[in-house]
Amino acid sequence: MDAAPLSSLLTELFTAIQLVSGYGIPERMPEVHFVPQQTIQEKFCNGPCRVRAAYQPEMGVYIDERLDVVRNTYERSILVHELVHHLQATSGMFDTAMSECERATRDEREAYEIQNRYLSIMKDMHRFPLPRMSAACVAG
Repeated sequence: MDAAPLSSLLTELFTAIQLVSGYGIPERMPEVHFVPQQTIQEKFCNGPCRVRAAYQPEMGVYIDERLDVVRNTYERSILVHELVHHLQATSGMFDTAMSECERATRDEREAYEIQNRYLSIMKDMHRFPLPRMSAACVAG
């Protein structure tokens, strides 16, 4: 995706996130990398997995290049989810007293809640189940 359309899309999505959450528009937009799913699997899963997108504060968002984030609301919501993680990382709202597992679980639940609210306002019937525990807790 070219820089200008991507910048416009990010502004639109962060505005939508702001409408359904307590987050504001970030001062710094994350880098967004459209890559083959295999790249995501290698960087974030250490092998085959179903992950279609992931966020790392130092690297930005990695998203499966096959997702149509422009025309498909459901697939765009996957990008929304990762943008929420960017806001979590840059907002300073982290509770340092939490364990890594508790923080990861809270962050994932919140990202799915906001993603589901986004789908609702976009009149898309898809919803994601809220995790009881982050996959990071199981892996740890």
